[in-house]
Amino acid sequence: MTVLDYLLDGLAAELELVRELGTRTVEVDRALLREPDAPRAAPVAPVVVRRETRDVPQDARRETRDVQYDFVFLHHRALGPAGTEMMAKIVAALGRTAATAPVLVAPPRPPAKVYVALGARALEMWFPGLKGAPGNWLTAADGTQVLVTYSPEFILRFRTVTPDVQRIKRAMWIAIKSVLRKI
Repeated sequence: MTVLDYLLDGLAAELELVRELGTRTVEVDRALLREPDAPRAAPVAPVVVRRETRDVPQDARRETRDVQYDFVFLHHRALGPAGTEMMAKIVAALGRTAATAPVLVAPPRPPAKVYVALGARALEMWFPGLKGAPGNWLTAADGTQVLVTYSPEFILRFRTVTPDVQRIKRAMWIAIKSVLRKI
């Protein structure tokens, strides 16, 4: 099997999963089809927000710290295209936008009423020492409320939608809806 065959098989499997989830349009990043030794472009994810403050003037840093979100999603790394799309749908279903309910993958953590850790690895990265199962509310050492739920990429790993996968999706959605009651 050549590398191209491997890539095309992976793309076919991903498109089949997207079709099962009911998506009608798919955007393809042509940078993924680059030559192997070409420089790698940074992935573009509309929902993922990285807050870099090194090159931001001190006055602007103060302004961003004054903004408090109702809730912020925290993940341990950048989401793939399917995970980004899933989070965009979740954020839209909650009546928010990427600007009002961001998915962060890199510190610093902005002030928020509630944080949603997308998976155990995100919980460990953002709140070291806290342990909890999906659906549990935790209180961090500084008093912040944290909801632990499944990572979208964990759910998307399953190729076929079985009753167990439906149960996991439903549990994730119920847990995330509880954020609205909490705030």
